[in-house]
Parts: sequence; structure tokens; C-alpha cells
Amino acid sequence: MLPLDGLLVADFSRVLAGPLATQLLGDWGARVIKVEEPERGDETRRWGPPFVGDVSAYFLSINRNKESVTLDLKSDEGAEAARRLIARADVVVDNFLPAQKESLRFAPRTINPRVIHCTIAGFDSDTDDADTPGYDLLAQAGSGLMSITGEAGGEPMKIGVALADVLTAHYAFGAICAALRGREQTGEGAALEISLFSAAIASLVNVAQNVLVTGKEAGRYGNSHPSIVPYQVFHASDRSFAIGAGTDRHFAQLCERVLRLPELARDKRFITNSQRVRNRGVLVAILEEEFRKRTAAQWVRRCRRASVPVSLVRGVREALRASAARAIVETVRHAGIGAYDAVRNPVRIDGQRRAIGSPPPSLGEHTAAVLEELGITVASTKRSAARSTPPSRRRARR
Repeated sequence: MLPLDGLLVADFSRVLAGPLATQLLGDWGARVIKVEEPERGDETRRWGPPFVGDVSAYFLSINRNKESVTLDLKSDEGAEAARRLIARADVVVDNFLPAQKESLRFAPRTINPRVIHCTIAGFDSDTDDADTPGYDLLAQAGSGLMSITGEAGGEPMKIGVALADVLTAHYAFGAICAALRGREQTGEGAALEISLFSAAIASLVNVAQNVLVTGKEAGRYGNSHPSIVPYQVFHASDRSFAIGAGTDRHFAQLCERVLRLPELARDKRFITNSQRVRNRGVLVAILEEEFRKRTAAQWVRRCRRASVPVSLVRGVREALRASAARAIVETVRHAGIGAYDAVRNPVRIDGQRRAIGSPPPSLGEHTAAVLEELGITVASTKRSAARSTPPSRRRARR
């Protein structure tokens, strides 16, 4: 048994934030039915290269443990199938714009008052930007996230992954789980809304609070930290590595046991974190000079013996091959493209990791089986959308 076994999720979302949120629900046992546009499907099916066979790596990363149903929501038949699916669902997730919802008459809680309906948008519906399509790049730019990313003297920089989308997905997943718990107590569903913009703003955490407290614009510190020193990337004789000396004790251990410069720990300019922040330039220059005398591997070994937080700066390929990553990379077997490796959910329950489960579905793979469950004859749908495999381990509740 998984925590969300028995729950049915109707997923009308596409691209990243919505599909990632529903994948998280699927990881913990929910049955997720992904509703896609006939012939085209989710845009990320075509976002590549790279591809594995004819499936994009992007799509593979956020659509496991789902069934795919193709419905033309603008047609009477498609709209009726969607209504029947929503009527049985515990959770509905969408990322339609307000105008699209109005055009489709998409109102899940009118159909099913007990459903948890989560809308993911670019901007909140009570703002002037409600009708503006949302993209991660725009959320990073508009929220200030780009302005605090990059080198101090350089241009604002987008983070290397669609982080606003990813954060939004996790906010949505948490809110959905909380609303499901609330329904257990009240018997009532809920209408949830989360936007990329508000999720990005909320995720600025201490940076946003610093600005609210001081009234000053946030700065850009590159690989350093505005409030902790030393907490940044340094350069050894061969490659970069990162040190996170987040406490005065860590700094003392760094000076005495790693660098073997005990006088540095006693220097009045550096003895507390506040003083180190004020004298950042002087201290960092001293540390950089020392760190260039040995290899990064040597410094990492010394730091770990002294319990000073440290890591090599790795590339993604190198990180995925590190011993710490082996437990969360799993080989998946896909009927259409064969075996490929994927990253599984990182959470463990009672010491056990959740297996990845079923691979992402092909477009419309489960249309016929799901429509049959909903009491709709396959003959009333387009043949191109009716290709099916046996239904999943959890059938939609009648």
C-alpha cells in the first residue's frame, strides 16, 4: 500500500509544473489519467533533442505512473467524457488560461463538489496579469530570481533548470495533499490555485524577507552568500569545490584542522560570522591563495575529517555517477523504446525507496480502456485516439 492508493487524479495539465505535480501524486500511489489533445498531445513530447527513440527525454522526466487518454474537449463527445472522468475523480489538475476555461466551460467543482481542483497558472487570478500565459523564464525574470543569480558584476542569470515550474509543482503537490486531508474531516472539496509567479516570489525566502526588512534592493553574489562567510565556491589547484562554513565552529575547524592556520580563526576581523561578512573581501582572498596550493580532492578529504561541510563542484553527468546518486537512479523498461535510466522520487518511507513504477505512456495509449470504464463506446471516438493497453492496477471507481 502506498499513501495515495485508491485516489483518482484527472490531469488536464501539460508542459512542466502540472505534470510534475501529478507525477508526484502518482509516485505515492494515485492513479493519474493524463488527458491530452488528440494527435498533438503534451507539448513536451516534442521538446528535444535529446530523444530516446521517438520520445523526448523531457517528457520522460515528468510523466511516469500515468495513463494517457486523448480527448477533443471542444467536441460534445470529448466534453462528455471529461465530465464523466471529473465526476469520479478525487483530484483535478489543470493549467488552462481563464479564457480557455470559459470557452470549454471547465468547472470541475460544479460537476463534483467533493473534488480537489488545483489550477496552475502563470499569475494569480486576482491580479491584472491573470490572462497572461506563464513560462518559467518569465517567472524567474519577473520575480527577481534572475536578478540575484549570476556574478556580482555580470548580467542577471536564469537558473539552469526551470526552477519556478519545479517549485510550483511542489507547492501544488503539498496543497493537494493538505486539501485531501481536509476533505477527510469535512467531506468537502476545495479549489486551489498556485501561480509560477507567486511560487517564485515565495521561494525567495530570506532574500525577500531581507528586502522587506531593509527596503533595499537585493544584491547578486554569484557563488557566495549574502549573509554567511565563507559559504561559496573556491578554486583548488585543479578544479572548483564548495565550502559551507555556516557556523563559527565550522570556521574555526576550517582554519585549525584543514588549513592549519589557527591564527586565522583568532583574527578579530574574522572571529564571528558578522565580522567575516564585513571583511569578506580580505578573508576570501586569503582563503583562495591557500586553497590553490592543493587539489580539490585533498581539500575535500581534509574538510570531511574535520567535519567541515564541503563538496566538489560536479557536472550533472559526474553527479549522476557519484555514489550518493546510485540509489535514486533506476533502469526503466518501456515497451516502445526499450530500457533507459531515470531518476526516481528521492523520498524514503520507513527506509524504503519507492520504485519508479510504470514508464510514461504513449499518446492515447489508454483511451479505449478508460472510455470503456466511463461507459462510453470506443466506436464513438476517433480510431487514432483509441489505441490501448490493459488498464492500470487501479481502475476508476464506479
